Amino acid sequence: MTRLDSFLEYAESHRLAVCTLAGLMIAVIAWSDAELPTISIGFLYLIPILVSAAALNSIQIIVLAAVCSFLREAFDPLEWSAGAGGRILTALAGFAMAGFFAAELNQRRRLLRDHLNEVEAEVRLRQDVESQLRTLIETSPLAILTIDGFGRVMLANESARTMLNFEGETLQGTDVASYLPILPRMLHSHQPGGYMRTSVECKAKRHTGDVFLAHVWLSTYRTSSGSALAAVIWDASESLRDREDAGVDSMLATSRVLVGAISHEIRNLAAAAATSYALLGTLAAVAENKQYEALGSLIHALERIATSGLQLASHHEAAVTDLGTLLDEMRIVIEPLLRDADIDVRWELSDGLPLVQADHHSLLQVFVNLARNIKSVLAEAPRRNLRITAGTERDLVVIRFYDTGPGVAHPENLFRPFQPGANSAGLGLYISQAILRSYGGGLRYEPQTSGSCFVIELWPEESTVSNDGKRTTSTARVAGG
Repeated sequence: MTRLDSFLEYAESHRLAVCTLAGLMIAVIAWSDAELPTISIGFLYLIPILVSAAALNSIQIIVLAAVCSFLREAFDPLEWSAGAGGRILTALAGFAMAGFFAAELNQRRRLLRDHLNEVEAEVRLRQDVESQLRTLIETSPLAILTIDGFGRVMLANESARTMLNFEGETLQGTDVASYLPILPRMLHSHQPGGYMRTSVECKAKRHTGDVFLAHVWLSTYRTSSGSALAAVIWDASESLRDREDAGVDSMLATSRVLVGAISHEIRNLAAAAATSYALLGTLAAVAENKQYEALGSLIHALERIATSGLQLASHHEAAVTDLGTLLDEMRIVIEPLLRDADIDVRWELSDGLPLVQADHHSLLQVFVNLARNIKSVLAEAPRRNLRITAGTERDLVVIRFYDTGPGVAHPENLFRPFQPGANSAGLGLYISQAILRSYGGGLRYEPQTSGSCFVIELWPEESTVSNDGKRTTSTARVAGG
């Protein structure tokens, strides 16, 4: 800031002091003019006018100019004559114009100073934003690239260099088609002048030649040299492996449950057949029949198959699930499905739901299967409402699905497989019930005056099995619970 800028800033906030200084200057000039009758120093009145112009408005400048013009004429060495009035008006005009000119220059200088201050503030703010953005990009765990119209990399952060194995080398100027061929294709596929924002999953290649699965969020934008593209890239290979592993584990768990359920049915049939076989054996004419012996061998084979299946189903690892987290995931999965079917969903969940003994993915499959069944039931219903409640009752954690559908005419057939007219060969509810039973829980239908209610019962994590096979509740949590 210059001295003039400092004086202008002082004059704006200390107008009285500046006007007092100008008055003292005028008094000194008038006294000097009176003491020097042979010398005309009236031009010096311009000094207090120029000084005070920064603190006065237009009317005040005219008044001050008039005072200075009168004093100049009063102490002028020329005698007072008829032409004195003209000289006063001339001096008044000159002094006033000088004051206006100085005031306008000062105002322009103040505006310029304020504008420069605003520009400096904007530059500093822009630099701060750019610094924060640069820090965000460089520290992002996701790879970030910008591509020009020729498919060359303009900007790449550290995560991008690491993902593509360019550590120690620069990515700028590299043709991205060799590593992410989808990017230049997407850049040149959109309409000229338009903008595109989308996400894609594609194959990508590292600098070492290794192939990986990339999930890319990209958008196009315009630059002075043409179209460009910004891409945020995530290496989805590990997620794909985890997803496939989880899918295989879930399939094996469901298959084990289904084998156990079928084996249970086979055992019941074999037990009934064994009873009939024993009664037939009391008849002398039948006991020595070869077909009777073959029937016995078949019954024993069925019993062995059922026993093997039940043993396979009984060998599963104990699993514990956070029910609150699972219900949140179910909400994310089923709400869009039900909303598209114009079904209103209401959630009534108790606070502090405990951990439950069940496999996370298998239990989520049960919930989703119930939601899909209810969606199909409510498709033709006049009122489409679903209420989901969760809480503890006695020693169990209970989740209920209430719907406003037509109800179930024959609830005794609900959980039997291969029901006519049911979805998925009528196995959905049968498998869901078998999954829950494998963890000691249950799925049942609860009659209502209107609509339907399906009840899921689960044991909390604290529940343990005693030596006599009965469940008891312990106050101590399992480690990690």
